[in-house]
Amino acid sequence: MKKLKAMTKTLNVISLFVMIGIFACSNSSNDEIEIVPKENQIETPVNENETDTSPSPTFLANQDPKPDNKKWTQVDALSDEFDSAELDASKWNPTPEFIWNGQDRGWYGSSRLLFAADNVSTGDGYLRIEGEKFESPKYSPKDDTSKPAERRYGGAYVYGKTLAEPGYYIEARMKASKTAMSAAFWLKSETKPCTNNFNDGENLEIDIQECVGVFTGELGDDWTNDDWAVTSDWDKIFHYNTHRHNSPCNNIGARQTKGGKTNFEKNNSEEFHVYAAYWYADGSKVDFYIDGALEESVTPVIPFNGALRLIMSSNFYDWIEETTAQEMGFEQPLEDRYTKFDWVRVWRLEND
Repeated sequence: MKKLKAMTKTLNVISLFVMIGIFACSNSSNDEIEIVPKENQIETPVNENETDTSPSPTFLANQDPKPDNKKWTQVDALSDEFDSAELDASKWNPTPEFIWNGQDRGWYGSSRLLFAADNVSTGDGYLRIEGEKFESPKYSPKDDTSKPAERRYGGAYVYGKTLAEPGYYIEARMKASKTAMSAAFWLKSETKPCTNNFNDGENLEIDIQECVGVFTGELGDDWTNDDWAVTSDWDKIFHYNTHRHNSPCNNIGARQTKGGKTNFEKNNSEEFHVYAAYWYADGSKVDFYIDGALEESVTPVIPFNGALRLIMSSNFYDWIEETTAQEMGFEQPLEDRYTKFDWVRVWRLEND
């Protein structure tokens, strides 16, 4: 009996030492990991460009027109990531109202549409322009209310309070809505009298991108203006132009246009693209870019020398055929009725 107790005691002591040894080894292992010098640890290499969170102009390799002795500097007054809860009122005007000497010289949309600030919002990191079909037609502030109202659709026209200048690189990441509304990123002369605008009285326009989310109309109908819109696939298009419009200052007659287009495999409402233009400082050319690649260099009919208003808009074009609300996408969920701008960035060249 005494021998059994002695053996039991001995086994308990051995078990205790084994447990202490296991515990010590465990702690020793942890201590060893903690004291390995940092310089001896294997670390994942870091790309310096990936750690730089500041934005830069969107160019693919060998596409940047910047001279070696220059650098791109962001124009803050015309750049926005749209991360705020509200639209930055110091940069943007969400209505086309433009009062000049007491007169409203704003343009409120095509014949069937009303631009309104109510359709402009920010959320989820986007500037959002809602497309809607009204329950009953509305008037714009400039319409003749003695005639029946004809504006059955709602969109918006957001413009920069600071004018864009020749020499700027202007870009936006955007996507069209899933409606028949347009998605447009463009520049235009201010609607001032001839002697007061910055273009020697010229009425000029640069369309960096204009498309529609849903195209309605067929070959041969009256809405498509000789079928050019049907054959151009306006719901899957990169469409860019320079326009010289007729005005009381030049009387050129028909609009003079230089531009071009290319088509995507997917609809404009299915994916974001970066649309951009480099407007040469002497006004002689405008280079149009898609996702950082030069698409075409366009020479306008006259040099575009004066400052222009930068605009983001969603309109209901006069040549879109009016079908059912469902076919035109106006019964889609609200999220799908937004034209979205992820960001707008404007750059100028400065000495390096």
